[in-house]
Amino acid sequence: MSSQQWRRRLTYLAMSAFVVWHTLSMATAPAPDSTMTERLRPLLQPYLTLFSLDTKWDFFAPDVSGKNQFRYVIRDSAGKEQTFVPANELNRFSPSSNWFRLWYVTIMDSPDIHGDSVAAFFCRKHAALRPVSITLLEIQEGYFWPDDHLNGKHPLDSEFITVNTLKRVPCPG
Repeated sequence: MSSQQWRRRLTYLAMSAFVVWHTLSMATAPAPDSTMTERLRPLLQPYLTLFSLDTKWDFFAPDVSGKNQFRYVIRDSAGKEQTFVPANELNRFSPSSNWFRLWYVTIMDSPDIHGDSVAAFFCRKHAALRPVSITLLEIQEGYFWPDDHLNGKHPLDSEFITVNTLKRVPCPG
């Protein structure tokens, strides 16, 4: 056999292995918990997370109720406050955007654990503003109906949201 035939066979074998891996991942990700899926998920999880395939059955019928959004407010040395929505800076086509969104959810879930380090990070990021303190916020959307949209309202209008202050932290410096 020539080297070109071996190369072709090896390529076919590699492509077949990838198709089997991907099919197994797609079948395991939304599957209900069982002994088999619990054993396979740790092996498949990096691949599923990288390509945002780690969904559950509710992916096909998502919950469209109110969502939450992470924001932070920086108070500068002049006393002015500036609000930032870090999720707006993300590119949804970049794999890192999924990781940052998970990071924001983690911050909102446990601000006492992560708040100080996150505040220090954002204080360094906005050092040009000469920040004095930072306030971490969670914006919770309320129910928004089609009639509201037809009346020219937006889901993030003040009447439809709840603002939860997660933590106030002085900026080091």
